[in-house]
Amino acid sequence: MKKERDPELVAIGQRVRNARINRGMTKEALAEAADTSTQFLSQIEKGEQSMTIIKFKRLALALGVSTDYLIFGRERMSDREALAAEYMAGMKPVDRDFLSRMLISMQGLMDAVGPEPNDR
Repeated sequence: MKKERDPELVAIGQRVRNARINRGMTKEALAEAADTSTQFLSQIEKGEQSMTIIKFKRLALALGVSTDYLIFGRERMSDREALAAEYMAGMKPVDRDFLSRMLISMQGLMDAVGPEPNDR
């Protein structure tokens, strides 16, 4: 009995394949750049295999795309967004949690004191 493929893995695999083709890369070239095997890459592109975060990061870097693109199909983040994401990724979890709560509070404050939609 053949195992049914996860639709999310299939979608990620299709985006990996599309990004590879758009960059004019062979499976062999991408596998080498991402430090993996062509067999593994083939399984990824078919949606037959999941991967570790480390392999996922290497694959995104080798393709020159964001992990957001591979997971959700979103285009690259802006430089400002990428810098903020990189900064937050390097933070200690407790500091990242504090910053997240502070930003949510600030958004609530801005919403509370901001102009009403009809006040123009």
